[in-house]
Amino acid sequence: MTLEELKLFLKIDGTEYDLILPGYQAAAETYLANAGVAKDYANALYKILITVICATFIENPSLVTSRGNLGSLEITLNAMIAQLRAVQAAAVVVTP
Repeated sequence: MTLEELKLFLKIDGTEYDLILPGYQAAAETYLANAGVAKDYANALYKILITVICATFIENPSLVTSRGNLGSLEITLNAMIAQLRAVQAAAVVVTP
């Protein structure tokens, strides 16, 4: 996902977030990878998760620097992550 595409999803017109958004995106990708979800920008749900996580960081910058609480958003993220993991696991072909 390019910076321009991410800004479009987040409805950001200016350049004030251009320096921090790539870091937020990398953190979101790492968060999902640590949760067992492979990077897959062809999957719309993956893109939405990246966008939601980045938006959460923008709206709550303390989450990046401290142990913040995502509250009800965490429930939604966990459900979406579980769904992506299940879909990706089903797509894995095991060869003997």
